[in-house]
Amino acid sequence: MALQFKEIIDLGHEYFNGMLNIGGPMVAFWPLETHEHYHQITGGKLSMEGRMILMPEHCGTHIDVPRHFVPGGADINAIPLETLILPGHLLDLTHRKNGEAITVKDLERAEEKSGKRIGPGTATICWTACDKDWGKPNFTMSRPFLPTDSAQWLVDRKVTLFCTDLVGMDDPDEWWWPSHKIWLDAGICMVQQLCNLDKLVGKEFLFVCLPLKMRDGTASPVRPVALVS
Repeated sequence: MALQFKEIIDLGHEYFNGMLNIGGPMVAFWPLETHEHYHQITGGKLSMEGRMILMPEHCGTHIDVPRHFVPGGADINAIPLETLILPGHLLDLTHRKNGEAITVKDLERAEEKSGKRIGPGTATICWTACDKDWGKPNFTMSRPFLPTDSAQWLVDRKVTLFCTDLVGMDDPDEWWWPSHKIWLDAGICMVQQLCNLDKLVGKEFLFVCLPLKMRDGTASPVRPVALVS
């Protein structure tokens, strides 16, 4: 029997040659072979194109796993699929402006507005609407953020998966990324740089985020989707 969904919403940014990243423009796609070359060397019997990809694990829409901050922590290969395919819980935090902290009070109010308790068994999605600035100059630093007390509050609520449209969750002035460490020490993976979260308002959906199955990986680019029921 085929599964039925009303809508499939793409929640990931595209990847492209020279795209900006939190660590700078370290993304490159270049040709290994071209249609023109293969057509020439095979006398027209074969036309084929292929490219090489060079980019960080932590690039664009991606997921962080414990090994990123925890020596010997779980790698991408070890993350159970049950923690990556979950009912979604959208939290509206769009009132927070660039440079402002998302407080515990903000999370509590967003929880109340959603009508659902923040807790285990769901993909907890913090929506700030900052994806509209994605790729613009200084977009990695000019954004809201979740301070350590908010991060710890989410850990105490035992969230299964933390997700957000933010390019960085920590205070931009805290270069040692303490909020990252709180989540990853607790074994909570983080999906970052989502987009199109405004299309999820008022909808019930299944959040699906599948990384590359990389041994020893500390992160992976992903293409997350929402399956709207």
